Amino acid sequence: MAYKDLVPVGTSLIIGATSFGLGVIYSQWPYDLNTLWRYDSTGLAFDRSLAHYSVWANSPMYVHYTFHAVMGLGLIGTFIKLYKPSEDAKYFEYGTLGLMMIAIIVYLTNLRVGINSCLSGEWGEVDRNTGINVMAASQVMVVLVLIGVLVLQGGLYYAEWYDNKLKEEFYRKEAEEAAAAAVDAEKQEEEAVGEASGVEKKKKDAKKRKQ
Repeated sequence: MAYKDLVPVGTSLIIGATSFGLGVIYSQWPYDLNTLWRYDSTGLAFDRSLAHYSVWANSPMYVHYTFHAVMGLGLIGTFIKLYKPSEDAKYFEYGTLGLMMIAIIVYLTNLRVGINSCLSGEWGEVDRNTGINVMAASQVMVVLVLIGVLVLQGGLYYAEWYDNKLKEEFYRKEAEEAAAAAVDAEKQEEEAVGEASGVEKKKKDAKKRKQ
């Protein structure tokens, strides 16, 4: 299998992992909406968010491992595409890797620490409600970063498609010009042969007259 055959696999891994991450964050949206974006004077929204994130934190470890494995597949996809990137595509790929690393770092430093705080009740220098909103805000950051990954990959796909389209048009025009030139050359050759035959005929006629 050639390297170019693995590039679509890398793209699929990146897009799949990114979409999975966006789906996980989407599942938190109903809870974050009522704490980060709406004012709740009763505090019930924060209680619901705390219960939700506590369930996430208390989930069996294979649930967390599955999420981490999907993130790992996304990184593998970026490494596949960065193994031999073309000169035009390498900045898209480096940008993708950078954004994915930002998303992972925010997840590890804010979200993982945050859900552990939901269990322990220790929120460091902030209160519970502020800590929950930090988690919600962190997920907004991750959403923006992951959308950036999709934009980069989509932009790269479009750039490669457009480049291939221009190349196909260029090669088609070259082929048409070459075919036209071949037809002209053939016509010129036929005309040259005809002129040579005419000259030869005139010479023969001139010899006959002299005789």
